[in-house]
Amino acid sequence: MSNTSQRDPRLVPRHTAPVRPTVFVMESQTKASLPVIESMARAGVRVACGSEKRFNSGFMSRHCRERHVYPSPRDRKREFQEWLLALCERRRFEMLFAVGHYGALAVCEIQDALRQFTKLLIPPLPQFRDAYEKIPTMKAALRASVPIPDSWFPEDDGGIEAVIPRIERWPVLVKPSVGVGARGITWCYNADELRTNYSRISAEQGVCYVQDFVPPGGMQYKVDMLVDDGQRALAGVVYGKTRMYPPDGGSSVLNFSADRPDILDLSRRMLVELKWTGFCDFDFVDDPRDNVAKLMEINPRFPESFNMGCSIGIDFPGMMLRLARGEAVHPVTDYPKNRFLRFLPGDFLWFLRVSNKQRFSTWPSWFRFFGRDTAYQLIRADDPGPILGYALENLAALFDRRTRRERLRLQSGARQSTRNPR
Repeated sequence: MSNTSQRDPRLVPRHTAPVRPTVFVMESQTKASLPVIESMARAGVRVACGSEKRFNSGFMSRHCRERHVYPSPRDRKREFQEWLLALCERRRFEMLFAVGHYGALAVCEIQDALRQFTKLLIPPLPQFRDAYEKIPTMKAALRASVPIPDSWFPEDDGGIEAVIPRIERWPVLVKPSVGVGARGITWCYNADELRTNYSRISAEQGVCYVQDFVPPGGMQYKVDMLVDDGQRALAGVVYGKTRMYPPDGGSSVLNFSADRPDILDLSRRMLVELKWTGFCDFDFVDDPRDNVAKLMEINPRFPESFNMGCSIGIDFPGMMLRLARGEAVHPVTDYPKNRFLRFLPGDFLWFLRVSNKQRFSTWPSWFRFFGRDTAYQLIRADDPGPILGYALENLAALFDRRTRRERLRLQSGARQSTRNPR
């Protein structure tokens, strides 16, 4: 009987755990990145985050497993693109989530090269630019019969002098075709102001157009929608802006999920017209003069209020990952109404800027901090890291003049004449 010798342990196969897929979430300093990070973590996907800022909410989330600091896609776009290509070639992430206004455009411009190394869910660059730039957006809306405020395009219509006689009511707004928020938008109360401001803003901001001013009184709405490459609606949510900062027209600090199927339909018509693929965000406003919801702009990226849909059960990031993988995605056809999303730091600033009447009559009550129908953008009971990271980022921003002015909304909104509207 032969003796059995002990097996060499080096020859025994090791039962190693399977490698978890990893996704890369860009611009983790934005509020929009946190729902993406959390969704991927719930799905068992490893999350790597990237930002131009060393301190930010995404980096300090307990779900972030890698942190990458990169060149600014706003100020150093070419360097950022080269950095991103090198990272994706080396790390081979399963999917890249192109969060951020400037980052999304930078990614879209090099998507063909990136697709060699990772999955993307974004439209081709021409379609992306039609949504990124406001003039092509307005023209697409006209083709799709989606209502917009009266608009004139001097570059196509014989110049500003040819446009002026066609304007029947004032004020009007001069708007840059490319811009973030209300920056560069200028009010004009008569023809002389329009001539002066149109020339100046065009020189400063590039191609501009002229648009009718929609007076206050109508609710502002946002729409988040996801479609496949055949423009089949997979999910969509409409939500209103009940409080904004600055209070007279800025970024929303409290939203509510709204029952507006008409606005959802208008949004899908736009995506069909644009031959869109993936996620898109829209801004609408109810015009109090005719009670018609009118498209103001499209944002071909995740908005800062992206957690609205995620907080009421629409897992946009998870659906996007399955779509990019080629897996079946079942449409979400309904969602809870009158649920709230609150950005508490911005809501504090709103409280400080408004009158006592507004403070105590706003809906929902400003003093209602808890409830099963309310979610917060950065505050998590089980994860204090994001709000701490946000605080540190803003503390660092105090030493950067441009960022400080933008965060505090100093000269960042529409420029308005000191006179009263006629």
